[in-house]
Amino acid sequence: MKKKKIVVAMSGGVDSSVTAALLQKEGHEVIGVTLRLFEERKNAVKCCGGADSAAKARASAQALGIRHYFKSAQGLFSKAVIDNFTGSYLAGATPNPCVECNRHLKFSYLFDLALSMGADALATGHYAVIKKRGAAYGLYRGADPLKDQSYFLYCLRREQLDRLLFPLGGMPKTEVRRLAAEFGLPSARAQESHDICFVTEGDYSDYLRSAGVKPRPGYIVDLAGKRLGKHNGFFNFTVGQRRGTGVYGGARLYVTEVRPGPNEVVLGPLEAAHSSGFSVSGLNWLADIKKPEFASAAQIRYRHKPAKCVVRLLAGGDAEVRLEKPQFAVAPGQAAVFYDGDRVLGGGTITGKI
Repeated sequence: MKKKKIVVAMSGGVDSSVTAALLQKEGHEVIGVTLRLFEERKNAVKCCGGADSAAKARASAQALGIRHYFKSAQGLFSKAVIDNFTGSYLAGATPNPCVECNRHLKFSYLFDLALSMGADALATGHYAVIKKRGAAYGLYRGADPLKDQSYFLYCLRREQLDRLLFPLGGMPKTEVRRLAAEFGLPSARAQESHDICFVTEGDYSDYLRSAGVKPRPGYIVDLAGKRLGKHNGFFNFTVGQRRGTGVYGGARLYVTEVRPGPNEVVLGPLEAAHSSGFSVSGLNWLADIKKPEFASAAQIRYRHKPAKCVVRLLAGGDAEVRLEKPQFAVAPGQAAVFYDGDRVLGGGTITGKI
């Protein structure tokens, strides 16, 4: 096997550390790069990009004896991820910051940085698989259904696939943990990271308040427009939400729509929180789409079981999706990713119901 120069995105967690160890074991020249995404004073950030994780990444690199560099990307992260996160909620949408981080940080900024360092490839600890079939490369689900992260990677560019490596894609998390201990990595017992990395206390609504978003009192209404109660900001609600609406008694009600214009949150019964179709924009395709209308399976959020659908491409690059069976909580702002079996065809951002 030809020895390659490979940059590994090292977050400080067990996945990226084992990725580096496996590639080093194969004989490649491995260089670790950690992106600093937060100011040093924000020590409360325990996920990738914070001071705590940076120290863990350095410790893993030292344990492996590989070169390791830090690169500041606070400005880009703040603009492309955090500002997008806040702006989406203020527009009545539910953002997906992990997708935007992959799109702008890991597989744009860091990918270009790796190439500028003379690397043959960029490797990450994502649980997904890249396969070559004939002359074309494709993105597929990871082998571990509980860890598969292909949903967050639809934003990759097709021309990148032959220079990306996901060494963990074919193995379960338990095997990764075992390998970490075998390699003697300090991250072997590291806890799993969850939720949104920059939301260190409370939930996203607490974060919005800490970011300076002011309360905007408005009304909670039913499907007919009847007022059921008041709220302190429509951005504190997401489609499909049932708890914490402040409306009690009677049948269970779910958030069916968030309306920034009239500053309203709409509640309805369970069936009203289901959708038979939706529109998508910002599409990115990782496979050849030869027909303007085709059958697929749409995954509308992480952990959602893909639902059979028909995708119709529109002029201008958007699409309409008709679902075989209505799906719960189709939320504008979330990613819709289309699959053919385990292969990712592409995806985009949900813009609304149809």
